[in-house]
Amino acid sequence: MDIVQIVIIISLLSVSTIIVISGIYLIGLIKEIKVITTKANTVVDSIARPVSSISDFIIGFKNGLKVFNTFFKDKKNE
Repeated sequence: MDIVQIVIIISLLSVSTIIVISGIYLIGLIKEIKVITTKANTVVDSIARPVSSISDFIIGFKNGLKVFNTFFKDKKNE
């Protein structure tokens, strides 16, 4: 074999090895990102429920005050 062919074969083998190792690393990284995303989604869901409940309470309280104010405005007009 010629020296050029040996250099090309060694280069191709090293580049192929680096690509395979990078692919395996990226697959592991994607799996880890999936786990992190699932945990973050769980945290967001656990925070969203109380915030939703609090906002519903505030909206109900605001509507209750509107009703309460309409009773007193009617009494003053009479």
